Amino acid sequence: MNEIELHINRLFGTISDSKRKRELMQEITQNLNEKVSDLVSKGQTRDQAVQKAIEDFGDIDDLKEELESSAKVAKVKNAGLSLAFSVWGAILIAGLVLFINFYYTPRFLWCVFPIFAVLWWPMTMFFHWVRLKREVSIGLPFSVCSFFLILALLLFINFYLTPKVIWFVYPTFALLWWPLAMLFRSLREKSKREEMSDD
Repeated sequence: MNEIELHINRLFGTISDSKRKRELMQEITQNLNEKVSDLVSKGQTRDQAVQKAIEDFGDIDDLKEELESSAKVAKVKNAGLSLAFSVWGAILIAGLVLFINFYYTPRFLWCVFPIFAVLWWPMTMFFHWVRLKREVSIGLPFSVCSFFLILALLLFINFYLTPKVIWFVYPTFALLWWPLAMLFRSLREKSKREEMSDD
């Protein structure tokens, strides 16, 4: 690896890998190597030619913005496709489970348990897509949605299987600490950002 390739690798080192990035790196490296050869043929030493080519090339701030923007768009698109797949997959699995439950064992409603497990797939993919699209923290909304999903399961188990004993309050109390912890964490981060902006 020559000096030009090392320099280009350093410039592009912080940018996410993509086909466009590799193409640009190859194109720029080739152009700079051609420029070095041209300068050497005009009488400059190789070290002088390399230094001159690098100085004339300058920085890649505009290219970085373009590449980072295109990488973000690609990530959001892939996350959207994964979300769509997870939604349809969850619907199909839930439909199959419902059919098996009501056709073979209609007296006991057991389909709630596998459907509860399957629902985490599209919900997780949705929050992953939101995080990439909006570039925001999803800890608090994810914990709130998870709390209500688990609470729904606890209520079902309590009132369907053991309606004479109200016990769902106890695990619900323990479960509440998750969204509460995420709420105070987000408030603390917001306070830190406001302090930094005031400075």
